[in-house]
Amino acid sequence: MANEKKGAIERFAESAFMKKLQVGSQKLASSEIFSTISGGMGATMGLIMIGAVIQIVCAVGAMFGWDTSSASYQAFYMPYKLTMGLMGFFMAFSMSWNFAKRKKMNQMQSVITALVSYILVVSPPVSASTLAADGSVTSTFDALNLGKLGTGGLFVAIIVGLCSVAISKFVIDHEWTIKLPDAVPEGIANSFNAIIPMGVNIIVWYGISLIISAVSGGTLTLATLITVALSVPVNFLTSTPGMFLVIALAQLCWFFGIHGTSVIFTVLMVPYITAYTTNSALAAAGQPLQFFPVFLMVGNGIMGGAGNTMPFALMGLKSKSKRIQAVSKASFVPGLFGINEPAIFGYPIMYNGLLLIPFMLCPLVCSALALVAWNLHLMAYPQVLIMTTMPVVFGTFLSTLDWRNVIFSLLMFPVCWLIWRPFYKIYEKQCIEEEAAAEAAELAAQNK
Repeated sequence: MANEKKGAIERFAESAFMKKLQVGSQKLASSEIFSTISGGMGATMGLIMIGAVIQIVCAVGAMFGWDTSSASYQAFYMPYKLTMGLMGFFMAFSMSWNFAKRKKMNQMQSVITALVSYILVVSPPVSASTLAADGSVTSTFDALNLGKLGTGGLFVAIIVGLCSVAISKFVIDHEWTIKLPDAVPEGIANSFNAIIPMGVNIIVWYGISLIISAVSGGTLTLATLITVALSVPVNFLTSTPGMFLVIALAQLCWFFGIHGTSVIFTVLMVPYITAYTTNSALAAAGQPLQFFPVFLMVGNGIMGGAGNTMPFALMGLKSKSKRIQAVSKASFVPGLFGINEPAIFGYPIMYNGLLLIPFMLCPLVCSALALVAWNLHLMAYPQVLIMTTMPVVFGTFLSTLDWRNVIFSLLMFPVCWLIWRPFYKIYEKQCIEEEAAAEAAELAAQNK
């Protein structure tokens, strides 16, 4: 019965439709835009980790009585504000740099153009004044609203970072540039070559911003328009039902040999970062944390990486199947850090219809139980953004700073063990039979 079911799933996986779907998904994952976005986001991970360390220290200090309004606390917290608090600015930098590199353009000039365009779209300078004690104005100056350069401007940063490079590329390809003699030093020549592309970008981005603002009577901006337009599909995906669909799709991607985690994180990185930074700000202000459905995606007892394969690997260490035992030994230690490619491609889980069932069930069940626990206020909401390769027990605590979440993660291990166990036994039996048949065939060949 199991073999018939497995055969049917494998036949479906090898069908023309699924092959086209796999090829299309792989092309999407390796496309220029997708790779640029993924690389651009990855380049900001250092800033995210630095911000996370500062946040953890401040949060732990506050738990032990460090006054969050004190000068010492605010001084120590400042690097967080200038890393995560300016994430949109750094994202625009990273996106434009990566895209310009792929387009073989001058990266520095592309970055400068993108950053100027981004600031004009998201947070154009405004006049500000300093008031004296008697109420008179002592000085007037231009100021940036730094609050708009953070995670709230990530969508805009991605769009402006990519499109500004595309606009510059269009201008350069049509040779609308200032050409200088070859004797002019390269640095000076590059600066002059960038004048027209930069000017066109400023006119386009700032011009559209002014038009939208004028037409809407100042109630709408280009940045708001971009954010709202992109938020419509993203809001569905980041709803509670949408997140369960996303988790299932990520597992299916892995099943077909596509890095599901990378695909999903590239699409949902903006709301994911925004959720954490929102709770971080609330925690710093001493306010109650909020629930965001994106929290269902990670940190809910994920042991062994996607599919919670750690129980399977632990069972396999003493397996009678040589293949399962060998793969389990190779995948156990990486699994402790959430890296389970050895398990997915080794057992394999990829294209294995039998193992797909627990591979999908485990994260869905753990996320459902986490949702129940959060609704019953049995767990704390995450507030610190950490790397997904952090061991689950340590990562869970550092992300939430609450021991209850650690207990929940530990309880998910036996739950996943029970889900994996029957499928493990069936698969082990199949592997033992296949290995015995292979050994018999090899022995027969040697005796001929």
